[in-house]
Amino acid sequence: MEVRLVYLARFGLAAGISAIALTATAASAQQQSDSEGANAGSDMDNIILVTGQKRTQDILSVPTAISAIDETQLDAAQVTDFSDLTRLSPSVTVTDGGNSASSTVSMRGIGTFGFSTSIEPSVSVVVDDVALLQQSQAFGPLSDVARIEVLRGPQDSLFGKNASAGVINIVTKGPTSTFSGYVEGTVTDDDQQKVVAMLSGPLTPDLGFRLNGYYSDRDGYITNLETDEKVNAEESYGVSGKLTYSSGIMDLALTGNFSKTNSNGSQQTYYYLAPGVLQNGQPIDTTGVDVGLGNDKVRLSDPKIADSRQYVLAAKADFDLGFASLTSVTSYQYWHLNTGNDLDFSAAPTLYQSGPYKATQFAQELRLTSPATGVFDYLVGLYYANGDTDRTFTRETAPYLSFLRRNWDSTASTETLAAFAQLGYDLSPSTSLTLGGRINHEKVGVYFSDNLSTPPAVYEGNASDTALTGKASLQHYVADDVMVYASVASGYKGQAYDIVSGFDQTSIDNLVKPEHSVSYETGVKGRFWDNRASFSITGFWTDYRDFQAQGVDSTAGVPQFVLKNVGKLRTRGIEFEGSVRPVQGLDLFGSAAYVDATITSYPDAACYPFQTEAEGCMTIPGSTSQIQDLSGGDLANSPEFKFNVGGSYEVPVTNSANVFFTANYSWQDDVNFSLSQDPETIQPAYGIANASFGLREAENRNWELSVFVNNLFDTTYASSITNFSTNGYSDVAVVQTLARDYRRYAGIRLRIGFGANN
Repeated sequence: MEVRLVYLARFGLAAGISAIALTATAASAQQQSDSEGANAGSDMDNIILVTGQKRTQDILSVPTAISAIDETQLDAAQVTDFSDLTRLSPSVTVTDGGNSASSTVSMRGIGTFGFSTSIEPSVSVVVDDVALLQQSQAFGPLSDVARIEVLRGPQDSLFGKNASAGVINIVTKGPTSTFSGYVEGTVTDDDQQKVVAMLSGPLTPDLGFRLNGYYSDRDGYITNLETDEKVNAEESYGVSGKLTYSSGIMDLALTGNFSKTNSNGSQQTYYYLAPGVLQNGQPIDTTGVDVGLGNDKVRLSDPKIADSRQYVLAAKADFDLGFASLTSVTSYQYWHLNTGNDLDFSAAPTLYQSGPYKATQFAQELRLTSPATGVFDYLVGLYYANGDTDRTFTRETAPYLSFLRRNWDSTASTETLAAFAQLGYDLSPSTSLTLGGRINHEKVGVYFSDNLSTPPAVYEGNASDTALTGKASLQHYVADDVMVYASVASGYKGQAYDIVSGFDQTSIDNLVKPEHSVSYETGVKGRFWDNRASFSITGFWTDYRDFQAQGVDSTAGVPQFVLKNVGKLRTRGIEFEGSVRPVQGLDLFGSAAYVDATITSYPDAACYPFQTEAEGCMTIPGSTSQIQDLSGGDLANSPEFKFNVGGSYEVPVTNSANVFFTANYSWQDDVNFSLSQDPETIQPAYGIANASFGLREAENRNWELSVFVNNLFDTTYASSITNFSTNGYSDVAVVQTLARDYRRYAGIRLRIGFGANN
């Protein structure tokens, strides 16, 4: 702990010195620009507008930690999938659970990993003003994205109760001002073929449209030696449309998107096996399997299944009332995921589980927003959402393990009604106070049918809760383009039922309590050098109470996952972001985060597999249950230090063509993927570099040819490591999930288009 505090102090001192230096530089640069006038030029394109606070704002004026990731950064880091965002936002991590339903996003070390469909995420994902019901819906290809905003810390006062750790706000592109379109094709040396097409333009002076579609087919990169087939393959396609209308007093946007993915999942492979270990009493056939980090061979009787489809329909209307604008956002979403998983890692049909998920939600939001031109501004709103998530689960086993069979159906329902407001007041021309709050009433319900009983045993329950969250911030401009701020915010995540195998009346009676947080934040943001350079430094401290976490309780050698409340957590640290355009055509960017995410109180946590008394595992007197005290331990998959640097450079080679280069490098400290501090699930520190170069049409990018390389230095790493020892093994058995870029791959991309701004 002392080492961490020293590390934090040093990082904070360095950040503070940097802030002072940058502030002084900003003032100096402002004076220089005043004297140089037109010779210096002004790069207004570098002023970033964001919508994460439910109104269009200059990012410099937003008193919260927010990142705006634009197309330049997305291209430089080769971000094409939602999980790739970790390359650009150091405070964001993703844990790959084998399929989207088991994967999770964390921010500043805080995320929600749980198999129960009743639990909601700590990090909310919002796409074009529509909050997704299940975080799992976000995992997949990113298409036609204009900007991704990452808002860190509790955002409940504007985004609802499921934003207790932060929000990822995805903004897609709108119609173009002139008729335009393109077709883009990509092929890679790991056998992916992808086509993207777009068509957009005005239908009338007031009516515009945009259509986008994609198709991708990628072979797997894990070999099933039993069938000599590749797994982790994926075929996906999708289409989205946007229709906008403006009458002067009303702006209307109708959006719809559909996507479908056929995949055999993210298959785990053996990372470590203790000598002589048995699985369900049988020897493990590892012939041809190179057990260890980067092992891409497995023996399976049945591959994973992770097939999904979803669609989202939304209508957003803005009415100009003169004194304010009225916004209505109406949405409906549907998501379906079918899963299957061979849990025994053998050719014998010993242990296989499967079952579909289905989620639907209707939501309606109303907002009244004042202009931001006076000394006082406001935003008030109402929000309603009604959603259901169904899950069917079947576990099939060999006859000698028939006592492990499970077969059940369930429905988790949630109904939310909330009122929120945010008020801003200028105390002086350079100082502003912002106050926000939200009152949220939620009703959750559960239906569970154990289909193995005769007749099926049915359990039903419901509960409601009302919570008040708020935020206050004070900001001050120390120069025209340098702002400092301080804020305090509270966060909330609702109560939940633990819907897993073994659900019964006890699960209804012992509802998992809501999660609460209080966050303190201070920061400085600035622009200088005629807007060609920007920076942001943030310090934060957040305390969590009754954190909802997934634990493991082993019964008859099979892990039973249990959702429970951890006592207390604390996450604190410092974040830095910066960008600069030193010369025309060269954009450089970078960010870094030091995050100390610690369990401050968790005295009755589950032990990790084969943990001994000497290692802290204690047997509760009078029972066979074992626990450990995790107070002082680290949160799962939360690197202490992480950074990324990147850039793009474009220069003319002829009057009509430019050559361009992009590069990005991200590095993270070692992490433990297990909350139980299991020493077998540690991923060492690693860094990944991506690069590309190519040639494009200079004016409108109507043609482009590029070559790219991901994981340039061929660095092997695992996106998840799990101890499977309680899954019928006689000794330690650890599995890993390998991301697609666990090894180097390259590709070629060709784009042909017409029109402007495509």
